[in-house]
Amino acid sequence: MAKGTPADQATCFRCRHSLTPRTNIDTAGLLQRLRSEYGTATVDTKEVAEMLKAIDMDLEDYESEVSLLQSRILYIKTQQTRLKEHAVNLRSLNSPVRKVPNEILLRIFDYACDKNLLQEFPWSKDFQFPPSTPIVEAFRHLPAMSISSVCARWRSVALSASVIWSRISLELSPENSRLPDVESVLSGFLHTVELHLHRSEKRPLTVELNVSGSLDDENNLVPHQLLAFDLVRKRSWCSFGLGGRQSLSHIPKPTIQNCHSLQSLDLMRSEDPDQELELFKLASGLRSLVLVWLGATQSRGFWKEISSLTVYSVEGDISNVFNHAFNPKELVLRERIFDGALPISPCVPPRLCTSVSILRLCLRLNWNDSLANAAFSSFTFPSLSSLIIRTDAAHPYQGAWPKATLGAFLHRSSCNLTNFEVRYVPVNDSDLISALRLMPSLVRLYVDDTPAGGDDQTSPITPRFIRGLHGFLRTELSPSSSALVPKLSELRLTFNGLQFDDSAFIDMVSSRWLPDAQYASGVGLSCLRVVTLRFAARAVDEAVYRPLNYLDKAGMMVVVLGMDDW
Repeated sequence: MAKGTPADQATCFRCRHSLTPRTNIDTAGLLQRLRSEYGTATVDTKEVAEMLKAIDMDLEDYESEVSLLQSRILYIKTQQTRLKEHAVNLRSLNSPVRKVPNEILLRIFDYACDKNLLQEFPWSKDFQFPPSTPIVEAFRHLPAMSISSVCARWRSVALSASVIWSRISLELSPENSRLPDVESVLSGFLHTVELHLHRSEKRPLTVELNVSGSLDDENNLVPHQLLAFDLVRKRSWCSFGLGGRQSLSHIPKPTIQNCHSLQSLDLMRSEDPDQELELFKLASGLRSLVLVWLGATQSRGFWKEISSLTVYSVEGDISNVFNHAFNPKELVLRERIFDGALPISPCVPPRLCTSVSILRLCLRLNWNDSLANAAFSSFTFPSLSSLIIRTDAAHPYQGAWPKATLGAFLHRSSCNLTNFEVRYVPVNDSDLISALRLMPSLVRLYVDDTPAGGDDQTSPITPRFIRGLHGFLRTELSPSSSALVPKLSELRLTFNGLQFDDSAFIDMVSSRWLPDAQYASGVGLSCLRVVTLRFAARAVDEAVYRPLNYLDKAGMMVVVLGMDDW
């Protein structure tokens, strides 16, 4: 039997010796024999049998080699996968987040964990009142628990940060509390509440309470106990807010004993502010107060220390706010929300308050007695540094811009305004520029024209307005030799339309990039440091805005977002 030729030889995978096949594959010779050999005289059956046996043995050898090669390939691929995973893990050691000190990581966690939503479970679908917050993925609403589950380091940092566990939003159902075995039914939920309380250590809690139901339904009275609230009530609070439609006075054991550390109180959903404020009469450290209305609130000791007062429905004499809060630094007033409420009446002569540095006005609908006109004609705030005029997107304001009263207010107050925001309020470009002329000390400007009342919204962000902000170009709206708002360093615009003068905006921003302090001082302009432009209805052409990318790399913070980017 002829052996295989050297060309047919291979190397054994296991022993690395040459693997010589037993069979000589002579195709031409075999074809010749098939044509000529036949019968018992010419066909050597023994030789054929030996050749077939050799072929079978060769096939077995090759099959063995293929099996070994496949095993080797599988091993190599497995090793490749392991090496790639190992490389990824090694590279993660060089990840920038690992270089962040724990103190900075803690600040990030503090910022991310603003509220842990502890919603009572199980919440039966048969209950009359559903929860106010539909939850699909629970961990999205439990940031402290989510962060502490990422890795050992994050868990260690999170467990050391009692503050991120101390912010609790409780959503409770009185219908659960009526069950005879309520403690067993709510055991898992109560354990979650206790876990947050334990990890918050002795830190005063930030509590937001929302009890489902309605005061109008006599069959939904709050039962004698709310187990989760009883757990939270035993701890001291630094902030408390009431949500939902249940009155705090209807909740069992409402007297708050541990409120000496209470600094912030939000009773926006209150049905009776006078009665519910009485529950917090021991809150001597109260600094921030939110009420749905002032009513006939009695003067109490903590009113002297109130630095931030929010009234969600202003009615009657607008100066009544100073009959209670004597020296607030921040005053937030919202348009009256009830048709039956008393109309707003201005104060004559204007009332002077030297403590107010922040004034926020939220306008609603189109009342004849405009909150803006009443406030601007009734107050004199010489210390005012921040003025925000906005409207509620759900209740759009369609009244006139308070041009005359705003101008008189700024002249009378002679304040150094550094922050001005106009959001969703219809105002034309000329009226807005007229207002800006009265604010030479302005540092931050925020204009949001996103319409809250329909497509006929008047947008102040026009090409004339953009050119009016140019550092050197004089226009018909800004003919003065000095630039408009010369100290501007932060500009934020939100534009809802489709037609926007991109080139004028880029030119204006470039004109205010003055990183050389000596040159900026010589021309009487401050360097623009922060620019944010958001489009609500159009995309961003990156090629057009490439010049601003160069400014961003040079040191100016530039953010330009299209409708799909935010």
